[in-house]
Amino acid sequence: MNTSVEATYDNPKFFRNTVITSLKFETSKGRTSVFGYEVGKKFVLGQNGGRLLGFHGKEGEAIDALGGYFEHTPVPTPTPVIGDPWGDYGIYDGVKKITIGLYEEGVAFLKFVYIKGNGLVTGDDHGKITSLGAEEIVLEDGEYLKGIKGYYRPIPGAPFGKIVSIKFKTNRRETPLYGLDSGEKYSFEEKDHKITGFSGRATDVIYDISPMSRRI
Repeated sequence: MNTSVEATYDNPKFFRNTVITSLKFETSKGRTSVFGYEVGKKFVLGQNGGRLLGFHGKEGEAIDALGGYFEHTPVPTPTPVIGDPWGDYGIYDGVKKITIGLYEEGVAFLKFVYIKGNGLVTGDDHGKITSLGAEEIVLEDGEYLKGIKGYYRPIPGAPFGKIVSIKFKTNRRETPLYGLDSGEKYSFEEKDHKITGFSGRATDVIYDISPMSRRI
């Protein structure tokens, strides 16, 4: 049986966040198995020789948080998840086109076309287009997306909220505010960075949006 896990974490090139770089499993019989590359700082999951029952954690572009459930650790009751997680993950050079759709209470649909080298990559549909239709924002040559802002409606007990409105900022202009001018404000912009991807949560509407950026 597994009794402990030793892991390393680091912030490798091309990843926005710190991620798990290796996992080393040790059993009660002294056997070990290593997966990944042992670079970065180390930490150990273990509990006085207790039997390891399972894992919990967080993932984005890679596994960026990890914990363990042990024989004497109470397993918490799962919290209901609002919205399905999505992510346009990839090593892109920027954003070329944005499609945005609204509904009566906010943002219902998002879709992005990304620049990759000399070509374009179309991301997945997020949310659902309503009877209000959708609008497109096309960035010109040399124009890049650098920030977003708008309003959201908090959801009790959740670390995110329903997106009520959104505005995009490029190195040349700001778009109109799409959606409602009410709720809690959010914004993202990093100096000398451009946005190259997005992640979030959605069902038939957008519940969360998080940009991924890299230095220009």
